[in-house]
Order: sequence, then C-alpha cells, then structure tokens
Amino acid sequence: MLKETNQPVYEMGGAYWRLYQNALVPASLKPEPIQLDLKEARELLAQSGALFLRYFTRIVRYPTAFWYTACGEYNYSNLPQKVRGSIRRGYKSCSVERVDPAWLADHGYQCYLAAFSRYRNSEPESREKFDEMCRVAPGAPFEFWGVFVEGHLAGFAKNVVGHDYAATLVLKLDPNFMHASTGPALQDTLLKTYVSQQGKPVYAGFRSIIHDTNMHDFLLKSGYSRVYCDLKVVYRPTVGKFVNFLYKCRSYLDRFPESRLKRNLEGLLTQEEIRRLAELDRKHAIRSTFLERIARSVWGNRYGVTEK
Repeated sequence: MLKETNQPVYEMGGAYWRLYQNALVPASLKPEPIQLDLKEARELLAQSGALFLRYFTRIVRYPTAFWYTACGEYNYSNLPQKVRGSIRRGYKSCSVERVDPAWLADHGYQCYLAAFSRYRNSEPESREKFDEMCRVAPGAPFEFWGVFVEGHLAGFAKNVVGHDYAATLVLKLDPNFMHASTGPALQDTLLKTYVSQQGKPVYAGFRSIIHDTNMHDFLLKSGYSRVYCDLKVVYRPTVGKFVNFLYKCRSYLDRFPESRLKRNLEGLLTQEEIRRLAELDRKHAIRSTFLERIARSVWGNRYGVTEK
C-alpha cells in the first residue's frame, strides 16, 4: 500500500516501517508487538534518516501509560443507554454514506478545518496535503465515509480495510453539527459495517502524544476498549543525548511562549516520560517473575503451589 503511494518502506525485525514526522513507526495499521535489538534499530535509523523509531513489544492486562484503541466485538444493545439514545437521535438528524475520495477532496476541506477548532495543540494541514490525503493510489484499500446534515457535510472518516482488520486513519467532525449526534451515528455505521457484518476488528490508533482531542474518550463510550502495551523508543545517539538533557530541564519549558516548537518539544518529553515509565514497568515485571519463581521453588510444596 505504501509502495503504491511512493512512500519509502523499510524492513527489519520481521516488520515494515515508514516515516512519520521525522520518526520511524511500524507501517502496518494492525497493531502487533515487534521484537527488535539495538543493532537492528540503529541500522533502521541509518537507512531512513529518522531521528528515532517507536514501537511496542508486548500487550499487558493492566493499565499503562500507553495504549491503542480497538473494537473486536460490537453490539448496539450492550452500549450505555445514553449512547444508544445519541445514536438514535443521530440517525433521525443525519445520514451516513460512503463517499468518493475525489468528491471529498473537492468538498471536504472546510469541514476538515472546522474540526480543528475543537483541538488543542494541533493545526490543520494545507489544502494540498488534504487533497493528497483524499486522492490516494487507485485500487488501494481505502474507504471513505461521510455524515450529512440536511445535505451539508458534517464529518467524514477515512478507513483502510485489510483482509482481517479495518483501521480508522482519519475521523473529523464539524463542531457546528455535533448537536445532531453526527459522531455517534458515524461510529455506529463504521462498527456495524466492519465488526458486526464483516467480522473484522477496527483499530483507531494509539494514544495521542501531542494532539489533545478527547477522541479516545469518546471512542470508549462507543464500543471501543483500550489495549494496554509498553512503548519502546530508540533515538539516534545525538538525539538521545538532547532528549535526556531536555528532560532534566523540562520545568523551564513552561516559561516559553506558546508555539509549534514548544508543542513539539512537549510532545517529545511526554513520549520520553511514557518510555521511562514503560521501562520501569518492564524491570518490575521481570523482577516480580524472578521472585515468584524462587518462591515457588522454595515454598511451593509447603503452600500447595506447584511450578507451572
């Protein structure tokens, strides 16, 4: 898919990787753990020119600072009553239907711009970038959906559909029409189509590190759940030194005026904080497992516990 759109793709550790905002991330939109050693990571950085690479190595069953959002089962009847009411109101006030990407490129930019009025720490892309986002490679597995209120485009979603999953890449809602419950209606249509009818889990991306949209909180009410995982970040040596220095001085960042540079640095430090928390959690898990094995070997028979 990325090769069809002339985006560079790199292969390492049994996975494909792509560039995203000067970082290297897994190319697959289906989240999967990746095992990568330091030598392989540095080779990837050298090949791509990226400042750092980011991925996860394991899924856990307890809350962590990093996660992705997914829906593997969808049943309208199991949703909270308030959410079901919003969905019913949405279908009375609006309609949801597939849209042609070329049509969206010509008519969707104002809706896209309006959506950003709700966001903090985020700015819209240019008209040219929006046009590029819509006019994808012919035959690529993208599907676009629009939600309409009295003929006006009130929101849209861009999804990629694989043979065993679907992923929402972009979802934007015009706040001027949100009183019509456009979001609940759009989400219900997406989940009914892909999860209920096609039997495919839908992934809605990882926790946003820079952008503050409250979107993931909205998704949790709409049938999605959080899948907790760790976060691995490998920096170029010089970048790693800079991040380490900046992290020690992070309290001084609040003194600077708001700017795109400040927001990017804050996002970089938030990512580093999550990485450090994940590393501590990993060390704790290793230590706990080690101590548990010792306890079972020493006291297992005494307390009726056997080695698994």
